[in-house]
Amino acid sequence: MKIKSFTPLFAVFGTSFLITITLLKSFQIFMGISICLLAMLKLMDIEAFGTSYKKYDLISSQFDNWIYIYPFFELLIGISFLNSSPQPLIIVIALILGISGMISVFKAVYLDKLKLNCACIGGYAKTPLGIISFIENLLMAIMSVLILIK
Repeated sequence: MKIKSFTPLFAVFGTSFLITITLLKSFQIFMGISICLLAMLKLMDIEAFGTSYKKYDLISSQFDNWIYIYPFFELLIGISFLNSSPQPLIIVIALILGISGMISVFKAVYLDKLKLNCACIGGYAKTPLGIISFIENLLMAIMSVLILIK
């Protein structure tokens, strides 16, 4: 029996937070580092990520190849957040993906009542899909809005 664990999420966000407060003390940098590390976890095994992600993501349920594209978009978004002047087009994409992610998680967890694992940290983790996944997407959307209005 596999035990559900939030350890990978704590490791990613804890490491990102420690790097951030050591270097720049910037929420934008924290988000950039976190998103890059999350993309790295997905890129380690895209097939395993995709198997989990397709179970709840609205875009990948319609477009099979999205699972191969999304981790690279996420990495590009993370790197963009690390720049002092990110490209507006990438930030708009981040906003769209954040909102889409929130809708996907909300629908799967709260409307469809599915008991799934979060694909946000790769395909093998046993972290339950829920509020943390929703907040991750919410933060990406908020960060995008803050950058766009800055």
